[in-house]
Amino acid sequence: MNPLVDGVKKRKGLLGVIGYPIGHTASPAMMNAAIKHAGINNVLYVSTEVHPKYLGAFCWLAHLFNFIGFTVTIPHKVAIIKYLTKLDKSAVEVGAVNVVKVVDERLVGYNTDYIGVLSTLPPELSISSYVTVIGVGGAARAAAIALKKRGFEKLVFVGRRKQTMTKFKRFAKENEIDCKLITIGSEHFIKYVKKSELLINATPVGMYPNINETPVPSKLLHRGMIVFDMIYNPLETRLLTEAKKQGAVTINGVKMLIEQGAAALKLWLSIEPDKKVMRRAVLSFLRGRTVEGTGWILTLSKLLTPSRLAVELG
Repeated sequence: MNPLVDGVKKRKGLLGVIGYPIGHTASPAMMNAAIKHAGINNVLYVSTEVHPKYLGAFCWLAHLFNFIGFTVTIPHKVAIIKYLTKLDKSAVEVGAVNVVKVVDERLVGYNTDYIGVLSTLPPELSISSYVTVIGVGGAARAAAIALKKRGFEKLVFVGRRKQTMTKFKRFAKENEIDCKLITIGSEHFIKYVKKSELLINATPVGMYPNINETPVPSKLLHRGMIVFDMIYNPLETRLLTEAKKQGAVTINGVKMLIEQGAAALKLWLSIEPDKKVMRRAVLSFLRGRTVEGTGWILTLSKLLTPSRLAVELG
């Protein structure tokens, strides 16, 4: 008998994902499938919709509702940092948090997004290739660290708002990431997208339910380009559909989702989850099939009533 594994299997509590909005997420399907496959029966992974103005309240309450940990998605990856007790070196390096571990009343922040990006980057692509990343938020920071670790030399990041671009510029300087920072829709934007061998969308543009949106005009996409959209819902975004029509190679966000989730489960439960099980659950969910463990969507207003939570979770 393995005491560590036996101890994990007896542990009770909640895991989850927080974001706003949260209805698009496949994480509960994926994570609960992995947890069940590992033989852990007392841990449930739930979607928790947290409005930005309640983010601090959620962090303060998490331990009271027996959260073991939670993942963090849009728009909280950077904003949550000020509410955490401690940051792991991965979160410090990326400057964003997508995984939180609850230790008693302390919240420890990690970043596993960059692991997901690293595992998804095409291994055959030369490090001298031009890479353009759409976005300057938490996901883009993870991409920046992953691209730096792979040694890419010609990096371009595309932003929209002056404030977020200024913050990203500071982040890049602190991490010694040599890159160009340009504004979306500008002449420089058109120039560098056309030159890029790899284009990464690190924004929510095109994510369900706004599936008709795209961050890049189709006329800028071209044969020989690899387009990696971090979005996984839908499986093929408008960006990927249009890229494919132009002869580009396309990659969706499913592998990134699985890799960052597997790393999170290892942090929380000390297990090596079966990634094939996780992939099957994600694809089943996205194709509209019923997947056990996907129906729990909590809101912070519900979390504020412990007795109500106890009734709803049985």
